[in-house]
Amino acid sequence: MDDSRITCVHVIYSLEYGGAQRVLLDYARFLDRGRYRLEVVALAAGGAMTPLFEELGVPVRELGLRASDLRLRGRLRRIFSESSAVIAHLHNPLPVFMGLPAAARVRVPVKVMTEHSIDYKGRTDGPLATALYRRLRRSLDAVIACSEEVARSHAPHIDPERLVVIPNGVDTDLFAPRGASSEERTAAGAGPGDFLIAAVGSLTPQKGFAHLLDAVASLMSRGVPARLAIAGEGPLRAELEAYARGAGCADGVRFLGAIPGVRSLLAAADIFAGSSLREGLPLGVLEAMSCGRPVVTTDVGGNGEAVEDGITGRLVPAGDPEALAGALEDLFNDTAKRVAMGAAGRARAVERFSARRMVERTEELYRRLALAATAK
Repeated sequence: MDDSRITCVHVIYSLEYGGAQRVLLDYARFLDRGRYRLEVVALAAGGAMTPLFEELGVPVRELGLRASDLRLRGRLRRIFSESSAVIAHLHNPLPVFMGLPAAARVRVPVKVMTEHSIDYKGRTDGPLATALYRRLRRSLDAVIACSEEVARSHAPHIDPERLVVIPNGVDTDLFAPRGASSEERTAAGAGPGDFLIAAVGSLTPQKGFAHLLDAVASLMSRGVPARLAIAGEGPLRAELEAYARGAGCADGVRFLGAIPGVRSLLAAADIFAGSSLREGLPLGVLEAMSCGRPVVTTDVGGNGEAVEDGITGRLVPAGDPEALAGALEDLFNDTAKRVAMGAAGRARAVERFSARRMVERTEELYRRLALAATAK
């Protein structure tokens, strides 16, 4: 590869497992390396996903600095300058606060960010931080929204010509339908005849997992042989484990922690469930669809853009465990409908939510912005 490649530096808070990080990993997999040289900078240290980027030949720098550290912007300025960055791609608010002034100071030609979540009250640390964040974004060349709903939530504060919707995508070749072994079912906590519900996400308040635990407890009380396996880690793990015991469903729930891949879990599952209170466009939903699994999830964020209610799965109100339990029970009782929904979800994922398509559209944006920058 020659030195004429365009250097694109992605800045993210950390490389611990998460949705934004997995999107970034797909950039590393599918970005045209003949045209672009990719670097990743994590503000925090110790990311479990760092080796995955390094295996792909992507340089990773973990700064290990707090947001309040006065050295942070200086370090980012040096990185942008030393790498001769043409594109600075920032992910979510903190990298914008730190990375955007640094990129502007050393005159990085193209500055973009991806908003991975909806705009909501309390997202930043108070009204002054919110006002500063919105002001900073005005100097970006483009803001990528990961779903139409995310775009709508941010639209009042971003010039429409700079707001671009590029939906999240997943590797539909990697996440493909297949049968599961008995060992995979056992690892997820399910035996013969059990109804295995898979869930994926960080154990944080926004994921609403307590509502999913209530739904599973309700199913079990009705005689449904429900088993729930949750892939993900986070600050609420101990609290959720205690909640499951209090709800009376602990025997039917397995917390798997942060696992390198969820394909085995999705292959083993009968259905995927989401209980989020707010979302951007969750990869877990897209991965389940790509694996041919029907999805029951809350109607928040971009979920309704991915899941066609009654066709690829069911949408239920957020914060309503009984609605969630009811939709799950309906599909437990109708195997043919589950199979049909899973097939329809797979077709929709391949058509609309592939990682290759996501990256191709991002490359188109990069080219347009780079040409505009050179014309100035």
